[in-house]
Amino acid sequence: MVEITLTSIHLGSARRVVTLGLDGRDLAYEFLTTLRKSNPRGAESLITRIQTVAEHDRFENEFTFRSVRDGIFEFKRPGLRLYAFYDEVEGLDPQLIIATNGGTKNNKKEQQADIARTQSLRNRYLAAKKVSTTRFRLKLLDHEN
Repeated sequence: MVEITLTSIHLGSARRVVTLGLDGRDLAYEFLTTLRKSNPRGAESLITRIQTVAEHDRFENEFTFRSVRDGIFEFKRPGLRLYAFYDEVEGLDPQLIIATNGGTKNNKKEQQADIARTQSLRNRYLAAKKVSTTRFRLKLLDHEN
């Protein structure tokens, strides 16, 4: 049995933004937690962009949230990226933007590795979602708004 933990980081009027936990690891949540400690202003700016995007069913803006490859999107802030994809889970409304991992935009090679990691996590998530024994758990945080 696979357990998928979706940690809700923002509930918007159109979308819920969650981080993806697979196999006991949640890379996006770990990234945001570390960022809040090391770069509070950068973290706050990224969260503001997440809140903006969650208010729209589909949102794309070159400076805030844009497609980078085959259904993979990035929340952008100068020097920071949080990678995500859209999905729908039956019985869970509003539907989701699932953040998988984040990173700094140091160079193109690192950014491409982060995007490849997002694709791999999305593929593992979608494969697990098809298995009838997979269990979903939505984790709400106290500060979710």
